[in-house]
Amino acid sequence: MGWHSAGRRAKRSRTKPDLASSRHGPDDMRVLLTRTETASRKTADRLHVLGHDTVLLPLAEAIHHSDDALEALSKPHAALAVTSREALRCLVSHHEALRPHLETPLFAVGAATADAARHLGFRNVNSAEGDGAALARTIATAPIEWTDPLLYLAGQPRKRSLEEGLHQSSIPFDVVEAYTMQGMVYKPEDIIDRLEGKSVDAVLLYSAETARRFFALPLSGEIANLFASAHIFCLSTDIAENVAKPFRNRVSVAPHPHEEALLSLL
Repeated sequence: MGWHSAGRRAKRSRTKPDLASSRHGPDDMRVLLTRTETASRKTADRLHVLGHDTVLLPLAEAIHHSDDALEALSKPHAALAVTSREALRCLVSHHEALRPHLETPLFAVGAATADAARHLGFRNVNSAEGDGAALARTIATAPIEWTDPLLYLAGQPRKRSLEEGLHQSSIPFDVVEAYTMQGMVYKPEDIIDRLEGKSVDAVLLYSAETARRFFALPLSGEIANLFASAHIFCLSTDIAENVAKPFRNRVSVAPHPHEEALLSLL
């Protein structure tokens, strides 16, 4: 489809950077971050250490449904599943309510989400790299009798790969929508203000929904000029599938679906 799934662009031949060290040089970039404000600020801190400049353009904000999540937790369940740290953020101020569940097996997509669960106090955490389908395969191998269902703390919108995988493995489960990603609306002048009228070198896309929201922006006129040389970096191939045609010759896909691999492309 015209993108590079193995990693970095051909003109960048230097070795993979150490994210723990600082550097400044001719390859420093101006990077547009599109996730929520909270998530983007953490990524911005990492990129500043690398010497890059960042611009935050959150394309959605999370609306947490803590009451729904806590009600679901109060019902019998054998294990928990989360595919995003956002599902856990709705629980951060409910330590007492979580206390009875901290020994419950929790399955998470990605090391970062697993770490967030441990930070909340969960002590039996298992993770799978990739997506919901990979997590379903991991859950299917767990030594759990499933006399009670698995509880999936989900978001909306979402891919159904975890649910489909659980169905295929005949694992009973309940779903509670712990958060909703509500799209942000930007007028052309808002985008120009966010970018301070300066062009960007890179755009980071972490989900297919974010990609769709980004390419639904009014990327024409003066704004098109600000993105004229921007390279699009995607966490996975299914995200890259949503890149608009004018940008498809400037797409790179992370070799592994986690942020460390994505940032290694810059």
